[in-house]
Amino acid sequence: MAQARINKKNKVISRIKDCGGVPTLYINGVPFASAAYMTYLEQFAEYGSFAEKGYDFFSFPVLFSGRWINSAADTPPFKKGIFDDKDSPDFSLFDEGVKKILEKCPDAYIFPRVNISMPLWWEEEHPDGVNVKNGASCRESMYSSTWREDAAKMLRRFTNYVVNSEYVSHIAGYQIAGGNTEEWFHFDLNAGACKNVEKPFAEFLKKNYPETEYRGLPDLSLLDREEIYHDDGYLTRYLEFASASVASAISYFASVIKEETDGNTVVGTFYGYSLEVSSPLWGTHSLKTLLEDKNIDFICSPCSYFEGRNPDADWTEMYPADSVKLHGKMCFQECDIRTNLTQLLSEKDISLDPKRLYTSPIWKGPESKTESINLLRRAFCRQLIRGNGLWWFDMWGGWYNDTDIMDEMKHLRDTYVRSIGYAERGSTAQIAAFIDEDVYAYMGNSPVRGMASYQRKALGMTGTPWDIYDIYDFDRVKDKYKAVIFLSPMKTGNMKNAVSFCNENVVPYLILSEDKQNYTPEELRDFCKANSIHVYSETDDILYINENYGAIYALTEGVKKILLSQKKAIRMLIPSGSKTEVTDRIEIYIKKGETVLFERGAI
Repeated sequence: MAQARINKKNKVISRIKDCGGVPTLYINGVPFASAAYMTYLEQFAEYGSFAEKGYDFFSFPVLFSGRWINSAADTPPFKKGIFDDKDSPDFSLFDEGVKKILEKCPDAYIFPRVNISMPLWWEEEHPDGVNVKNGASCRESMYSSTWREDAAKMLRRFTNYVVNSEYVSHIAGYQIAGGNTEEWFHFDLNAGACKNVEKPFAEFLKKNYPETEYRGLPDLSLLDREEIYHDDGYLTRYLEFASASVASAISYFASVIKEETDGNTVVGTFYGYSLEVSSPLWGTHSLKTLLEDKNIDFICSPCSYFEGRNPDADWTEMYPADSVKLHGKMCFQECDIRTNLTQLLSEKDISLDPKRLYTSPIWKGPESKTESINLLRRAFCRQLIRGNGLWWFDMWGGWYNDTDIMDEMKHLRDTYVRSIGYAERGSTAQIAAFIDEDVYAYMGNSPVRGMASYQRKALGMTGTPWDIYDIYDFDRVKDKYKAVIFLSPMKTGNMKNAVSFCNENVVPYLILSEDKQNYTPEELRDFCKANSIHVYSETDDILYINENYGAIYALTEGVKKILLSQKKAIRMLIPSGSKTEVTDRIEIYIKKGETVLFERGAI
């Protein structure tokens, strides 16, 4: 399928619309294969290498302040901020970023990652608008109305500049970033709890819970107790406020961009990490606010960092992706996949990490090129089969600077482009899992709080596809599946109602609880078989499958048997093969750590 091409006389019109049952990016009326490239360190960017392999979609960082992306690391910024000088914004920094891409790919579409964290001068001028941690300022507070309005003015000024720039015909969307690690976590990772939040919290209670008397800030130490529930309703209200305020701010900033672009450009954000972040202090548990917001078009996260990005675990989205799709929004995944070429930041540029803070194993890649390519393949296969957009995040640059790796990148992109042409691209899952983002506000620091995240590992090894929603959406999809799995304990009203429905209507279900915190892959397969759910594989490998493609990442070496639900014309894409075989069974020998991808064509 041909990609949309640049019309240099007009602004880009981008939308998220249905394409084969999946919310998909459309540019100028044409469905667009959303496989992109990005790096933080533009001086080491591989824009040209990716453009040569057919990539025409890019992102790059735009910073409002020249400060590091989190508050914990004493690390210099990787570029200047547009608003570092209070009296003279430097929009040429945006121009330079765009030019670097267009020099290598003149027809590129670009969606800048716009980090609206505030400059140091703003922080110094507004001590009542910051987080206070250990007696010192810890960046802007997401409860501050002054921060919200001043950041919105900067964002409006920036967007207006872009809309009226010579590059507007290349700008296909905006990713709003902020907070710790750009993922909208409170900078202190402690719910912004300080004296500056007292007034906003009192106003929140008055507006939403007028029957609850304001009594100051709650006792957050209750969350440290190794108890399943803290049973402090006042604390629960504060934690709800901690997430709702972040989501509300994101919504407000999205509306600013929509206004400045006349609603013609997609806007998205990192948020809603209920599958990855169990702490209610980070502020990421109000995804439903953004799902109901017409100004938010896509939600994104990195591939899961579960167990330090353990290759034996399914690298899922960090948010309930099928709820996002249900609400007509697109899922975008940041594939920051390390390779054997990955260097530590201090090795890449010692001036950016002079204290060598970024040296833990998570910042290192595999030892071999072969392993690197297989990890890239397995990350890609999930996005392809789930219908997600993706960007390869070459974080420090040079991770993919190899002929064989770049040949692989071309093959993966070509496959993605071809996939857009299928009439049915949606999920074929017969079982759904449900997470409850609201329950974290009730929970103490017991293993029960993190059990949903751990259950993903076994789910990925079950051998059948599974969808994942927030319990908020249960009523909308309850009749679509043969069985369900509840990943959160039965505490909130939504979860209790869903379980009651299943009991009353004899809907098969499993539920995680204090007594049963994890189901093994074998237990999950037995449950599926007992409820007529098709199991494709029984070898405890990671499997993805829909009507058009299937993929398996081998966790063990051996012969893998895949029993398909119907006969189709099977053609191997990885490893590539020209022979097509009509069959409903696949047997293939795979080494541990290898990825296989096959196409399922019509007979």
